[in-house]
Amino acid sequence: MKKALSIVLLVSLLISAMTFPAAADVDATSWATPATQETPTATPKAPTAPAPANTAVTTSVPSGDVYTVVSGDVFWKIAAKFNMTIDELAKLNPQVKNISLIYVGDKLFVKAGATVPVATTAATPAPAAATERKLYHGFGESANYRIRGEQKDNLNITTASVIFDQDGRIVDLTWDVMEITYALFPGWVDPAADQATKDAFVASIDDVWETKREEGYAYDMTHLISKGAADNLTKKEWFEQLDYYESFFKGMTVAEVVAWNKKYTDANGRPYKMAYTEKLTDADKAVTATFTAEEAAMLVDVTTSATMALEDPHSHFITALVEAYEAREEIK
Repeated sequence: MKKALSIVLLVSLLISAMTFPAAADVDATSWATPATQETPTATPKAPTAPAPANTAVTTSVPSGDVYTVVSGDVFWKIAAKFNMTIDELAKLNPQVKNISLIYVGDKLFVKAGATVPVATTAATPAPAAATERKLYHGFGESANYRIRGEQKDNLNITTASVIFDQDGRIVDLTWDVMEITYALFPGWVDPAADQATKDAFVASIDDVWETKREEGYAYDMTHLISKGAADNLTKKEWFEQLDYYESFFKGMTVAEVVAWNKKYTDANGRPYKMAYTEKLTDADKAVTATFTAEEAAMLVDVTTSATMALEDPHSHFITALVEAYEAREEIK
C-alpha cells in the first residue's frame, strides 16, 4: 500500500511540473469532416495598418499564376491540384512560414515567374475593426496500465496541454507521455530514515524519471542508438512523430481530430501506411480502396512522417485531448 501511494505522489509531482505552451494567434482552415462538434467558420486575420493617403507603396509579387485559398484547403492538396510537390509549392511561397497553417483568402503562387514591382498611389481605406479573439487553455491526462507479460508491465500517463480559439479550433498542442517502468524504481527508502536520506532518494528519482519528450533521442524508438541505424519505417524518433501530429492537427476542432483518427487508422490504431503499401494488410487494402485520391495522398504525406498510434495501450493521446477540451478555461 505504501508503495502504491508513493507511485501516485511521484506521478502527481511529475504531472504538475509539466509546462504549458504559450498561446499563438493562429486561424487555420481544415479539410477534415466534423463528427458531433459544430465546425466554425474561419476567422479572418487581423488587418494590417493602412498606408497613408496618396503615398506610393511599392511591393514585389511574382508574375506567375496565383491561387486563392478557400475553406477546406490544405497545403498538400493545393500542391497536388497543380501537379507539384509540397516542397516545390513551399519554395514558391516563402511568405508561408508554416505550411500547416494557411488561411482562407491567402494568395499562393502556383507557377514560377519573374518578380515585378507593383506601385500603388491611391489612398488606402481604413480597415474594418478586428474582431476580438478569445483563447482558452485546457489540460487533460489519461493513465493506462499496459500488461506486457514477460517484458514486464508499465504504467503510461498521457498528457495534453492545448490552446483553443473561440471556435474550438486547436491553436497550439503539446502531447507527452510519462512511461513508468520497473527500471524507474531504484528501491524504496525506509519511511523512518532521516530527512537527508529521503532527500537523496527524491534526487535520485529526479535524475532518472523523464517523460518521453524529455528523453528525446535516448528513447530510441528508431533503434538508432542501440543498433546504429534507424530501422523503423519513417526513420523518425518518437518525439519527431508526435511533433508532426501536433502540427497536422492545428486548426482542427477536437471533433475533427476524433473523426480523422476513427476513419484513417487501422485495427492497431495506426494511420493506414499509404507511403508503404507493402505493409498494408488485405483488410487495410479493402478500406483504403474506398478513399479518394486526395485522401490517399494525404495519408502518404502523413505516414512519411508518423506511423505510431494515437490511441492504443502505449498511450491515450485522443482521450487526453478530449479531456483538455472539456476542461478548457478562457485565458485572461
